[in-house]
Amino acid sequence: MKKLLGIILISLIWINYSYAMSEKQVIEKYLLDRELSNVEGIWEVDFTRDLNIVITTAIYKVGNDRYETKRIDRSGECPPDGIPFTKVSKNFYEKTTNHLDDNCRSTGNKITVGFKVDEGNFGNYLIELGGQKMKAPMTRIWPNDLIAHNKKFKKPEINPDDDKIVPAGSGSGFFVSKDGHAITNYHVIEGCDVNKLSFKGSQTEVKVLAVDKVNDIAILKSNAKPDVIFPVSNEDVSLLEDVIVAGFPLGERLSSAIKTNKGVVTSLAGAGDNYSFFQTDAAINSGNSGGPIVNQKGNVVGIAVATWVEEGVQGVHFGIKSSSLKTFASANGLNFTSPNYRDLSNKDLGKLITKGTVYLECHMTVAKIKKRISQAENRKAFFKEHN
Repeated sequence: MKKLLGIILISLIWINYSYAMSEKQVIEKYLLDRELSNVEGIWEVDFTRDLNIVITTAIYKVGNDRYETKRIDRSGECPPDGIPFTKVSKNFYEKTTNHLDDNCRSTGNKITVGFKVDEGNFGNYLIELGGQKMKAPMTRIWPNDLIAHNKKFKKPEINPDDDKIVPAGSGSGFFVSKDGHAITNYHVIEGCDVNKLSFKGSQTEVKVLAVDKVNDIAILKSNAKPDVIFPVSNEDVSLLEDVIVAGFPLGERLSSAIKTNKGVVTSLAGAGDNYSFFQTDAAINSGNSGGPIVNQKGNVVGIAVATWVEEGVQGVHFGIKSSSLKTFASANGLNFTSPNYRDLSNKDLGKLITKGTVYLECHMTVAKIKKRISQAENRKAFFKEHN
């Protein structure tokens, strides 16, 4: 499927690299040739997550609420030269068209493409074909980062603090072994130079043992010797089952105390009919990611992973099913303690949650933090001072 989408994307935007000039030289020539006429900006669209490519695109106005995008470092073998877009809402532009094959012939299949500019300097580039959607972050590189002056581009200033490693953001996790193994989301620890776990008032550095990028799970190993550990349920959640989400939403800077939210299971599938996930109305906020979702027995039935963010949508939150966790852990030689078969009192359940749930902190270089925050599709809970 990724190969097919790659062909579609390449056909759609007529990618063909220019090897004679550097990318900056091509951008400079593009701007000078057009004397900046109607150019809204030059953007990098990062498809490296799915297709391992980055495209450079110009977006410019061609009429009232009508825009076009053009690939600016291509030879232009496939006409027409650009893709027209229509403004369909405050900051979203789209066009449904036929996509082309490698010989520039229409395949007859309709594809919807579009771009959403969120706050002027970043946004999303969207592609939808046959009900399947692909989204890539857009970052404006002109006029913000590249400046045409005297026919040369000025080099960006280098900040000596950019290489400094600092606390970047936070997440949650939970102990599953007395030897200090803990579980969290992959996106909590992804890209971090150092990961730290808070235990009994002090921070300890953790090692990442294994990751499941598809299901967003990571196994960590610390030197901590926890007093209690979470058992993991042998059964997946059932519809309307009562669950509790535990973790550190908004990080320890709000408070270092554990926080919980109660709710029920509202669907046995996640977004896009992903049956590795389930849906709950128990609130999952920024910083909750990686925390345990437990039942009244104290068994982990899920891992807090995401919230659906859209205007007018509330109470749509997702967890990773315990069966997905157990399959991944078993493949990596990690076994869990036997699940509980009796309900715990709220007091005992509170003790388990308090002692078994951990706060995780991601440390990154300043330069890496700046780059990640500039990306539209960013799932990390970065600290407020970085935004």
